[in-house]
Amino acid sequence: MIIQCPDCTTRYRIKHMAPGRPDARLVCPNCKFRFTLIAPQIEDQPPTIHSSALVLVVDDAHFFREMLVDLLMPLNLNLCLAANAAEALEQLQSKSFDLMILDLNLPDKNGLELIAEIRTDNSLSKTRILAMSAVYRHEEDGMDAIRAGADGFLNKSFRPEDLRAKVKKFLP
Repeated sequence: MIIQCPDCTTRYRIKHMAPGRPDARLVCPNCKFRFTLIAPQIEDQPPTIHSSALVLVVDDAHFFREMLVDLLMPLNLNLCLAANAAEALEQLQSKSFDLMILDLNLPDKNGLELIAEIRTDNSLSKTRILAMSAVYRHEEDGMDAIRAGADGFLNKSFRPEDLRAKVKKFLP
């Protein structure tokens, strides 16, 4: 059976999925897009492809980006990563993201400036933004992010379930 990546349209051959089998989570080896194959309900029907929300994680700390990927894995999201504001803008302009999780303390641009820049670009206006920071920890810092255009703020000393709840809140 041939399937096609919902993002880059690369085609792959897989074994037949029989009804009643568990769903299969796949990562496209070409573009790293994450999607799920849902087993057919009736014999001789192909599996359906389900791709969930597309989320951009922007943080200059490699460790923290990877930690967020691990914490968000149970939500079956399609995650893309960026290490700075320039990479984030490049990705935002190439794909339509549902949510961006953004560290406010980036090396090349202040996160508040990046939020304001995104909010002035009509093509990016539908992307929800969850701002995060370990440096800016006070309630007023979170309000600054909201005033700049973020949809929410989370201090980096969060509990994993709080992160997942916030992310779910901002996804379609």
